[in-house]
Order: sequence, then structure tokens, then C-alpha cells
Amino acid sequence: MTRYLFLATALYLGMAGGASAADPWAGTWFTCEFAKSQTPPHDSCAMFDDEGFRFEDGRFTYVRITESDETACKGEKAGQCFRRDRPEITISTSDRGRLDLGPDRIKVSYLLCTQTFYFRDTESYREIWPDEDRCFWARKRHFYIARYTGKVEERK
Repeated sequence: MTRYLFLATALYLGMAGGASAADPWAGTWFTCEFAKSQTPPHDSCAMFDDEGFRFEDGRFTYVRITESDETACKGEKAGQCFRRDRPEITISTSDRGRLDLGPDRIKVSYLLCTQTFYFRDTESYREIWPDEDRCFWARKRHFYIARYTGKVEERK
């Protein structure tokens, strides 16, 4: 959880279901379990971390899967990841700040500072990285995320 503290409090993403061409950020997004700070995942993001985000309605929302029993997680931490092809999940959510989405960047306003992040798509995931002019809460870390396309139930 510590490794995601910055993103969770500043930029964590999430979504539910498929996306439309009109909204490339629709749905629930999760970080790739086997990605490293500036190294893409070796498994094409087939395994998701238990933490993710949603980018919608001008808000950046942190999401977390609540019922994973997966055992093939990094560091052998059972329940802290899940397979990308899992048919349905239950999540909890928490608002993390104002969001401004542009055609090639994201701006997240949090704790009196607005951080710009850039992104690019690959076949298996979206890579996100911070502008060199960083807020105090941002790190140099790159984030590798992908959209979850199964059914999402939100725990109240």
C-alpha cells in the first residue's frame, strides 16, 4: 500500500465496464501487478494490483477490490491482486481530487497543488508519468494501468 500512497492520495484511477471511443478514460482502471517504478509489466498486464482508479465527472477516484483470493501476487501476498480476465469484482471507492483530462495529459488537483501527468497507450496497458515540475506529493514513478472490462459492483 505504501508504494501507492502518492497515487492513491493524488491520482489513483478506476472504472467499470467497457469504454466508448468518446471517453477513453471511462470505466475502472487498475495498476498492473508486475510493473515496477519505470519498468512495464512482464505479463502484458494480465494480473492487476488490488488498487486502481476512476476518471469521471471531473473527479479522480481511488478504487480497491474488496474480495480477492488470488495467490499469484507479487511478494506472495494473497488477495492483493486479481486476474485481469476475472468476470466480476466488488470495489470500495474514495474521492481523491479534482480532475482535468486533456487529449495527451491529466491534471490532478490535490492539497493545493495541481500535478500534470502525461500518458501513452500500448496494446496491453496505458503508461502514465508525471511532468518534471512535480507537486510535493508526486514522485518520478511511472504507472502502468489497464481498464477492467468485467462487471463491477460498488460496495456502499
